[in-house]
Amino acid sequence: MTRNHLPGLTVSLFVTLLAFTLAQFIPLIGVAPLALVLGMILGNTFLRSPKLSLGTKLAESRFLEYAIILLAFTMDTQNFGQMGLSSLAFVSLAFMLSLVGSYRLAQRLGFSRDASTLLAGGTAICGSSAIGALAPLTKASEQEKGTAIVLVNLLGTLLMFLFPLAAVLLNLQDLQQAALIGGTLQSVGQVAAAANLLSPAVLPLAMLFKLTRIFYLVPVLFFLEFWTKEKEVAPVKKANPLKKVPYYLYGFILASLLNILLDLPDPLTASLQSLMTWLEWLALAAIGLRLDLRTFMKNTPVYGSYILIIGLVQFVLALVGIWMFGL
Repeated sequence: MTRNHLPGLTVSLFVTLLAFTLAQFIPLIGVAPLALVLGMILGNTFLRSPKLSLGTKLAESRFLEYAIILLAFTMDTQNFGQMGLSSLAFVSLAFMLSLVGSYRLAQRLGFSRDASTLLAGGTAICGSSAIGALAPLTKASEQEKGTAIVLVNLLGTLLMFLFPLAAVLLNLQDLQQAALIGGTLQSVGQVAAAANLLSPAVLPLAMLFKLTRIFYLVPVLFFLEFWTKEKEVAPVKKANPLKKVPYYLYGFILASLLNILLDLPDPLTASLQSLMTWLEWLALAAIGLRLDLRTFMKNTPVYGSYILIIGLVQFVLALVGIWMFGL
């Protein structure tokens, strides 16, 4: 990092702090969506200086990658034993169908293959973190990456309010409510907020469903890495494919192992989780600052169609899965 990065990093921090302040008055929306939206507004009005580009690009890429590694410390691995086979089967089926459905829908709506991959991963796994992890393995442009993150966050924010309401109207039990929310919503924060709208008993169960989905980030990254290489022209001498795997994937696996094998002190785990959260907020603010809002608005009908259709698809898939596996 050089002094040329400081203006963009400073502005990203300013937007994040502004979002954090506003979130104290509207906590149900949360800091992440606010940071993204504020970044989009300010980045397309008052903060359009080219001097900000280096710093916002660093925050967008590196900070999100570091947050992916720290994501492993958000998983309370001691509680995974509570996941029965039926719950695990539900998560697996919901993940696979959501991944494939999101990808196919995005392509039908005219998104490129790379943009469709980002949307599918963000929708099916863990929102912005998954998109940030998958993006370096694709040829998606910065605009496509930013658009995918905006759409997935808008989708998750909308479902964060609608799914708890649907759970109450359908008279779902605690485990069923947890499956609906934890098996569909995109980010950990959205799952926590939606579960808290229902009851304290739903929160730990919903987080189990959600964190189980996060583990699927590892096989998806490996698959995309090797699948992408197979599509390319084979070199004369093949390099070790493991050397091509992004460093943050190894970091995520290592952090997961540490979290499982070591009894880390609660204050340390809490600090790492807090650091992850702030890094993600900073990255989302930077992504918003770099997004061309005019280009985004031109495609509003397509983007709206994706959000509405995939939201309905995820809802139906969750209800069918709950019935199929007897949750």
